[in-house]
Amino acid sequence: MEHIFDYNVTVKKFAHFVWPSILMMLMIGLYYNMDSIFVANLVGEQALAALSMAYPVQGIMWGFAVMLAAGSSAIVAIKMGEGDQQGANEKFTLICIVSIVSGVLFMALCLFFLNDIIDFLGATGTIKEYCRDFLSVLIWSFPAAFLGQLFEYFIRVDGRPVFTLVLYISGGIVHLILDYILMGPAGMGIEGAAYATLAGSIVIVLVGGGYFVIAETKLKFVKLKNDWRFIGHCFVNGSSEMVTEASAGITTFFLNSVLLKISGDVGVAGMSIVFNIHYLLISVHLGYIMGVAPLISYFYGAKDYAKVNVFIKYSKVFIVVTSIVSAVCCLVFGKYIVMIFERPGSELFDIALAGTRYLSIALLLCGFNIFASGFFTAYGNGPVSALISMSRALIMTIIGVELLGNLFGMTGIYLTLTFAEVTTLLLTFIMFRKYRDVYHYRFFPGSGDDI
Repeated sequence: MEHIFDYNVTVKKFAHFVWPSILMMLMIGLYYNMDSIFVANLVGEQALAALSMAYPVQGIMWGFAVMLAAGSSAIVAIKMGEGDQQGANEKFTLICIVSIVSGVLFMALCLFFLNDIIDFLGATGTIKEYCRDFLSVLIWSFPAAFLGQLFEYFIRVDGRPVFTLVLYISGGIVHLILDYILMGPAGMGIEGAAYATLAGSIVIVLVGGGYFVIAETKLKFVKLKNDWRFIGHCFVNGSSEMVTEASAGITTFFLNSVLLKISGDVGVAGMSIVFNIHYLLISVHLGYIMGVAPLISYFYGAKDYAKVNVFIKYSKVFIVVTSIVSAVCCLVFGKYIVMIFERPGSELFDIALAGTRYLSIALLLCGFNIFASGFFTAYGNGPVSALISMSRALIMTIIGVELLGNLFGMTGIYLTLTFAEVTTLLLTFIMFRKYRDVYHYRFFPGSGDDI
């Protein structure tokens, strides 16, 4: 981080800073997909549907974990940009404790209410048993997931974005190997996928914790200092990221409810494949904003607005190019991507392939919405960021599922993501124009607002 901060920004230096986050998110997307791939191929269609039915619990957990990590890291990065390293260290130490406590509380609540949660999700019969097998193990990984997410964000803030790859390479390798062993030779079924996730999460925490304890870092653990206002600010500032993650779980719940009525278990399993592909492809955008957000926060804190505008220029090019590439991948290679999960000739394959092709439209639009949400978080404007995230990931998606799904069946379900992205894009452009003078950035060409 210090090199790109101390000298003029070039494309090479900028790319060097952001590519680890992009690659890291792609890896996360890949090994999230690995669970589904192994379950689909080694356990079966109903187990794949159970993963989708159980996802709302995991999505809400990730929402709270990311809220703490994203909200606090932006505040700490601004403190570092202002030159207040001691204040940054105090806040970093405090949020680590808060994250651990939050993870333990979330785990305890889920374990205590596990049967009620499974009933609420609507799972029945064999799928219900698969859900119980999966969640009863997965829930134990929540404290590690909270702390691992925090370490990943703060390692980037500390100026070592490449090291975030070490976190997820190490955790991902363990996860992948155990997925194969536990669901393959060991024959543990869907429960094996949960144990693999638990082991991978623990490895990430050990590697991330080792970084801050052993390595020479800017951010250091110091004497704990209570700051309730900071904790509250973290919740508010990270609320958009929470909405993005948690909304995926909430919308999955509504989606599954409609799918069970329209096409049954096979529809739930088919759309779970589509959403796995969707997450993998948008992980490029998620990783990009995770990489660039600390730079925006730092230079905004340092009042170096010119560099922020350079980052915006690079961002517009990146978003357009990657959006087109993602859409083309779905249209041209969709069949081969779906074949990783399911062989051609089945109803499950046909549903997943149709959904993947419709997905290409949404992928052309989502990049700017994802960037906008993270962009305003980087400025510490949690409410606007949350509004954008809530629109695309929650409100408009649920409206699309309930309205389009009930009116047009599976075609309406396929178009839900496009509906959400189009409506949110209008809001995104309005917010960009409204706050350009407040934060001294330039986004739109023409009328003195060009880069």
